[in-house]
Amino acid sequence: MDWTHRMTVAHFDAPASKTPACRFARPEYARPGAIAFRLVRLVWLAARFARRELVSVDDYRSRFGVSLRSFYRDADVLRQAGFEIQPVAARTYRMVCFTFDSDCA
Repeated sequence: MDWTHRMTVAHFDAPASKTPACRFARPEYARPGAIAFRLVRLVWLAARFARRELVSVDDYRSRFGVSLRSFYRDADVLRQAGFEIQPVAARTYRMVCFTFDSDCA
């Protein structure tokens, strides 16, 4: 296998980034309270849960700089979307399964 083939192989099972969030002035759309900021948080949570990774409330809060209540609100949105989320330790959660037809259950 030559190097060009290795460069084009996609790995979708890669773990989520664990690098700390950048500390810089956020643009208007990414300020807390903006819908785009909430979408970013929801996508980040959904991606972590979809990869079967544990999600720590402390990691979430330090990455996004939001309150504990924001985590619980975002987790509730994912639960309404069909994510079955359970606590596994103090302030740590995981997804048990995803129910696509959560509205019909």
